[in-house]
Amino acid sequence: MIVLKPEEMAAVDQASIKAGFPELLLMETAGRGVAEEAARLIGSAGAGEVLLLIGKGNNGGDGLVAARWLDMWGYRVRVLLLWPGTELKGSTGVNYRLCCLRGLDLIEYDRDEDRLTGLSERAVLIIDAMLGTGIKGKVREPVASIVDLINRSGKRILALDLPSGLDAGSGKVPGQAVRADLTVTIAYPKLGLLLDPGRNYVGKLRVVDLGVPVEYAEQSGFQHHLLSEQEASALLPDRPATGHKGTFGKIGLVGGSDGMAGAPALSGLSALRSGAGLVKVATPAAVQPTVAAYSPELLTVGLTGLGQQLVVGDLLIINELMAMADVMAVGPGLGRSKAAQAIVNKLIGEYPGPLVIDADGLNVLENLELLGKRKQPLLLTPHPGEMATLLKMGTNEVQAYRPELARAFARRYGVYLILKGAVTVIALPDGRVFINPTGNEGMATAGSGDVLTGIIAGLLGQGLTAEKAAILGPYLHGLAGELAGTELSSFGVVAGDIIRFIPAVFQKLSKHREKQVNSDGE
Repeated sequence: MIVLKPEEMAAVDQASIKAGFPELLLMETAGRGVAEEAARLIGSAGAGEVLLLIGKGNNGGDGLVAARWLDMWGYRVRVLLLWPGTELKGSTGVNYRLCCLRGLDLIEYDRDEDRLTGLSERAVLIIDAMLGTGIKGKVREPVASIVDLINRSGKRILALDLPSGLDAGSGKVPGQAVRADLTVTIAYPKLGLLLDPGRNYVGKLRVVDLGVPVEYAEQSGFQHHLLSEQEASALLPDRPATGHKGTFGKIGLVGGSDGMAGAPALSGLSALRSGAGLVKVATPAAVQPTVAAYSPELLTVGLTGLGQQLVVGDLLIINELMAMADVMAVGPGLGRSKAAQAIVNKLIGEYPGPLVIDADGLNVLENLELLGKRKQPLLLTPHPGEMATLLKMGTNEVQAYRPELARAFARRYGVYLILKGAVTVIALPDGRVFINPTGNEGMATAGSGDVLTGIIAGLLGQGLTAEKAAILGPYLHGLAGELAGTELSSFGVVAGDIIRFIPAVFQKLSKHREKQVNSDGE
């Protein structure tokens, strides 16, 4: 699904108007779509009043259209104009006059908070159509006071296009912002609605289709995407009936150290649960029994040790593992020894297949230029702290500019970068960025990232390209976490629970794909 920044959405609007779509028609389509979502939210016409808060830009114009349609459908509508009607220009002014002709109750805001409180108390739904996507910085009066009042009202709030006060390009909230129960955005999701902290103000997100050709969005130069359930199901690897364990991929995994035996075990089992045919884990001999005991399906081999120097015997084991594996993953629980660093450098430089690097595999990287020299697919899965180490900057700075930093890193070094977090960002070497929509707070638990490493390796083993595995892996991981959280609560989820729900995720998406295929064939 296409995701746009405000300037890209403005380009879509301009291209549409230039091609012959009248601005009034676009506003009518948007406003009616919002009204339909509002009607679904509030139910019967006799339930109470709908209060619309109208600014003087096109966002307010969309709100006036919604007011007119709700009035035509029998809802009791009150419209509070933040600016005098005489100041409303263009298509917004036209729709103001149409509302006047229809006899709607149009009230000009006089900064009487008691009056506004009374209006909000009678409303079953408040529609925020105050500020649009072009607003930057803190909201000013009178909007700031209105935002505070309606947030305290306890009433359901529908935000039109975006909650007022939220930066549509970055997700930042520099001051007050409306906390919506539902945000109905126009044409395409806006990037700021998907990023922290903005996404916490959005509530549920719906998109109104403007009916303009997708080519106009493509011409805007957009680079952000959101994976939908339909798109995710289409990416699932094929499972031929004649397949065998070799068909579905042999995964080589290097990880583990004293006290960290669980990490490679979690990665290995999640790769198997994601469809891999075989997983072999190379881990220090001291923890090998623990890794092997975690799951009898895992093959294991013991390394002499991962101390200051990589011994000859361990080199032979790594060479044999590379020769066997269709995909290699390195890092979970590996530790930060000189030997660990030598293994990572060796795999980057010598392994001829797809390589996934996670956790300590990233922490021991000292020469990032090695990444750019690699010709075969390379996938990195840092959390914000690991990304900060790679970039030699603070974690807070990474968190503040997640899409930008991920894109720049992926392009510079030609890697597939999965920057983990509450909102996982996937950056591709060509500059495209995918925002992962799945997951929950219950996944903030030790070992969750190790599970993601295994899922991605398992998908690669089944023949998915690095691009598809990088995009689909976090989606599956997050959805498994959501299912686990539904059954166990977000308090009770551990990494092993995420693995347990991986098969249910594949089942859910396979059914969706089958349903879609059957629908297309009718």
